[in-house]
Amino acid sequence: MYIDEFYSKRELFITGGTGFLGKSLIEKLLRDCPGIKTMYMLIRPKRGKTAMERLVDYKNDPVFARLRRDQPSVLDKIVPIVGECSEIGLGISQEDLNRLKNVSIIFHEAAFVKFDNDLRSSILMNTRGTYELVKIAQTLKHLIAFIHCSTAYIYPFGHEIEEKIYKLPTDWRTAIKLAETYDVETLEILRLKYTGFFPNPYSFTKNLAEQIIADHSDVLPMTILRPVVVAPAYMEPEPGYFDNLNGPMGILAAVSLGVSQMAYVNPDLNLSLIPVDLVTSLTIGSGFRCGMETLSKPKSSPLKLRIQTFAPGKMYDFTIQQSTKKIVELVKKNPIQNAVWAPSPRMTTNMYWYLIWLFLVHIPMAIIYDLIFVLAKRKPILLKTTRRIIYTVRTLGKFSKKYFEFHNEGMWDLYYATMENDRDHRFYHVDAMNMDFHHIFDGTLKGLKKFILKEPEEATPATRRRFQMLLMADQIIKIILFVVCVKWAWKWVHSFV
Repeated sequence: MYIDEFYSKRELFITGGTGFLGKSLIEKLLRDCPGIKTMYMLIRPKRGKTAMERLVDYKNDPVFARLRRDQPSVLDKIVPIVGECSEIGLGISQEDLNRLKNVSIIFHEAAFVKFDNDLRSSILMNTRGTYELVKIAQTLKHLIAFIHCSTAYIYPFGHEIEEKIYKLPTDWRTAIKLAETYDVETLEILRLKYTGFFPNPYSFTKNLAEQIIADHSDVLPMTILRPVVVAPAYMEPEPGYFDNLNGPMGILAAVSLGVSQMAYVNPDLNLSLIPVDLVTSLTIGSGFRCGMETLSKPKSSPLKLRIQTFAPGKMYDFTIQQSTKKIVELVKKNPIQNAVWAPSPRMTTNMYWYLIWLFLVHIPMAIIYDLIFVLAKRKPILLKTTRRIIYTVRTLGKFSKKYFEFHNEGMWDLYYATMENDRDHRFYHVDAMNMDFHHIFDGTLKGLKKFILKEPEEATPATRRRFQMLLMADQIIKIILFVVCVKWAWKWVHSFV
């Protein structure tokens, strides 16, 4: 059976559909599996808009431009389920629960993905939200696949991350009870000790969520997916597509804009990147494989939990320093319109040196630019952006200083096992064995300009002239500082003569 045939006439339920991975998944499913009957999407009211109003805005997202042009009617297959993952029962009404009774496949992609969220909110969303969805899944008589999206950065204490469950001393039931009992401030005081010094609440609560999946994998057909850093699209829906600046992608953007001149990171580490469209295709393939195994297995045979790490492994041989240099080279050829300074990134694992740069360069530069923005009657954003970069750097913790080897045998097993079911290369259009990572860098810059900064993909002559002025100013300041330091050193030496 072909993958698109498998999804035909099925009803799906997707959480996290408004996020980066969720939007890419929904777009791909609707475009290449047009036979899908209904796609239920969990969506909550937000900023004064109802769930239905948000859905109308959602369908106008740039990710669906190709669908709106070629198959506009398939977007009507998206049906909103009003609710929120951090609520008991996901906040879903009984009427909407009745709607889900014929769902056969669940894709659980909802999560707080910001590394600086507080522990209580992260537990309620990432951990309890998973448990509440599992309880709903147990009521679905036609369920054949439950695909849970986790993260490759699930266990910061080893050097190798294998495709297995990493049990923590902390029990997920106790964690949920604590989050339901205590307030944000109390749990923040206890966070480091309680989490066993996990670098951030995101990784900790996603680990607990995996324990929930493992504990219920004997009664539900489940698969855990663990992507590494998800890069902008390689090809689909168009090269360079992405819609947020969370985690390492935000730091790359800050480097490109000249906001960040010093990063607290080991420059010799490999930055594992995987394009979002490859993650999406593998996710769809995982749903197909899990569902087919459920349909074909004898009722008496036990269910099997699969864990698949989506990582390029040794195929991606660029260090963080090399990756950053490549981005800077591309920025110099195609400058960013709203750059605040010429990119000249440095990296260190010395916290004192990083703090010196932070207080003497980053923060003063942010204050000066924000003052200019205020005088120009524009919204000041640099100090806020700098603060966010600091939080991101702090919460990445061990992941930014230590080498991790991700075992990805499950990904390759899935890739080769489902390729023969891919009609006309609809899903595996990216040759995972021969990805051009230079193409990913180029797409990242163009995606940053088009989808995040909302500016032309190719720099205008005025932007190029302005960027040349920033380069000259950067060099002049460096020369002045060098001369001042030499003079100071000369005087200091002569004071002892």
